[in-house]
Amino acid sequence: MLQYIVLLALLASNVIAWRWGGLDEKLAASGFAVAGLASNLANQSFYVHTETGVLAVDIMLLAGLIALALRSDRFWPMYAAAFQLVAVTVHVASMTEHGNFAWAYAVGLIFWTYPVLIALMAGTWFEGRFRPR
Repeated sequence: MLQYIVLLALLASNVIAWRWGGLDEKLAASGFAVAGLASNLANQSFYVHTETGVLAVDIMLLAGLIALALRSDRFWPMYAAAFQLVAVTVHVASMTEHGNFAWAYAVGLIFWTYPVLIALMAGTWFEGRFRPR
C-alpha cells in the first residue's frame, strides 16, 4: 500500500514540475523518476538487510541534488538535498543493526521520500507563481 502512495506522490510531483516548473524543477523531477525506477529494480532483499543497490541510487540522487542546490538560485533544492541526506543516513544506520528491522528500515526510507517530493512541489509552486503567463 505504501508503495502505491509513494508512486502517486512521485507521479504528482513530476506532473507538477513538468507543467509549471522551470529547468531546475524538471531536472529534479527527472532525477526522482529515474531514482524511483532504479530503486525498485535494485531492491533485492525487501529491506531484510541493508539494500546496497538502493543505497547507491540514493547516494547518486543526493549528489545530483547537491549539485543542483549549488548551482540553483532557488532555496528548495537545499531542502530536498537535506531530506535526501537523512534518507542516506537511514541506510548507513541500518548497517549497524543486526536484528529484525525490515519494517523500520523500509518505513524510514519511505518516510523521507515525502519531504523530498514536497520540497520539489513547493519549489515548483513558488517558481510558477512568479513566472509570467
